[in-house]
Amino acid sequence: MTDISMPIHAAAVLYNNAAELAYLLRFAETMKKRGWKIGGLRQQVLRDGDGLRTGVDAIDLDNGERFPIVRTDNKPAGPRECGLDLSALTLSSSALQRAIDEKADLVIVEKFGEAEQRGEGIADSILSVMAEGIPILIAVPAFAADQWNRFTGGLTSILPMDLQAFRDWWPKDRLYRELTDTVPDIPVTAVTVGLNWTLVETEKGAGLAHTPARGTHGCRSVPEAGHLTRYSLRTLAEKCFSDNPFEVAIGIAAINCHINRADLEGADLNGLDVFGPQDGPVTFIGAFKGAREKFPAARIVELDPKPGQFPASAAPDLIRSSDAVFITASTLINKTLPPLLAAGQNGMTALVGPGTPLSPILHEYGLHALCGLVVRDTAQVRRIVAAGGSVRDLKPYCRHVSLVNDA
Repeated sequence: MTDISMPIHAAAVLYNNAAELAYLLRFAETMKKRGWKIGGLRQQVLRDGDGLRTGVDAIDLDNGERFPIVRTDNKPAGPRECGLDLSALTLSSSALQRAIDEKADLVIVEKFGEAEQRGEGIADSILSVMAEGIPILIAVPAFAADQWNRFTGGLTSILPMDLQAFRDWWPKDRLYRELTDTVPDIPVTAVTVGLNWTLVETEKGAGLAHTPARGTHGCRSVPEAGHLTRYSLRTLAEKCFSDNPFEVAIGIAAINCHINRADLEGADLNGLDVFGPQDGPVTFIGAFKGAREKFPAARIVELDPKPGQFPASAAPDLIRSSDAVFITASTLINKTLPPLLAAGQNGMTALVGPGTPLSPILHEYGLHALCGLVVRDTAQVRRIVAAGGSVRDLKPYCRHVSLVNDA
């Protein structure tokens, strides 16, 4: 039995007929186009010139290698096997081992068949992928859901065959990598870490991020301070993976330096206006200036709540019961944004603040609106950041940009 010790992110996708499997393959193709490495297996029914079924191939989703798992001239291994070549099916598990060895980002298995339900075929390889912590989606016949739960010990999610369900299931912390992968290797001209804001500059523009408060858990001096311009913008962007919040802020500012370009187009809206008037519950993750004036009944969540505010532990339930949610972009710095997005949603959600990456990529993670600032006058913004200026001080030298996903 495979020892499962890594965090598991696996789901059984239930289906009732083979035509539904196209949704799973469509998701795999979408994720591949977004730059993720996809591994796993799909199946293809083979037919002759008269349309009669002649066999089934298992196909490696990464390299296209075929495994002839069913041929009509095979002798059935059992009363319901229909010519299944169990040795060929077992051999197809090499596709899953390759996915492990090459560190695939997502594994798709198109069928948890009768052999797997008995613990044969590629059953052990499925468990090996789960043990490595690689996200994996397995198509499971609806009638076999109980067998699947016994096979996995109930450690996985159960999903419908639905593209939105797949998007909601995808790990939200992957947003950092997807943002970073867009950043080019170009020279950095300046890095300024101020009391309130962090600024990263290149010859093509500048990006902002919120500077964590001194004393924030995990904060420590930034290595090579004063010499960060020796690194490329891409290298600085990768600091968003650090466990030092000061370095994360530099990473997000570097990402924004590339994404929040001066020529970026979008609606000229204040973040609190992006969804218009709201009659239902509204929740703010972070204490936004003017929130209560615009939404008198707003529920406000803070890490250190004041009277009338909610603690962070209340956020998931409040988010799920809200018609509109506004999340401060500083949650990118303290890494609380992914779990907030994973909490599930009932209404519209916006990421708001000067440090918001204005990238449509974030729409894929459940953010309907992105509301941030684009720097217009880099020299003035640098001066204000270095002097500990506030958002109000920055605004004359920036412009509001909001991207709203209408899909």
